[in-house]
Amino acid sequence: MTEKRKALTRKQLIVLMLEQEGRCGCGCGVKLDPLSEGVIDEHWNPLGLTGTNDTENRRLLRKPCAKAKTDGADMPRITKARRQAREVGQQARRDKRGFGLIQSRGFDRNGPKQKIPSRPWGKKGKPE
Repeated sequence: MTEKRKALTRKQLIVLMLEQEGRCGCGCGVKLDPLSEGVIDEHWNPLGLTGTNDTENRRLLRKPCAKAKTDGADMPRITKARRQAREVGQQARRDKRGFGLIQSRGFDRNGPKQKIPSRPWGKKGKPE
């Protein structure tokens, strides 16, 4: 289960702003102005991938940079991790049931024991 997202306190926001020297945390180097444009606190290691809400895991990013990071890098990795976890769970269930194979009784090598007529009735619906 992933940890729930928690909002930054004002103090944590100021500390992150000072640590990043007022610049975007993605590496583009654009100066952040929280009053004029939207600033998003982004988890560097996403919560969906064992990330935490600690301030060491948070960065302040501009909205376009945060969207690019989330859509371009985070979501495909989170989706892949969820898919792999689901496949592992399915594989465990299959192994428990018997390797996921449907066991057939097989075919008699000597042929059928009795011949079953394909149509016990005549062509007009009456017994022959």
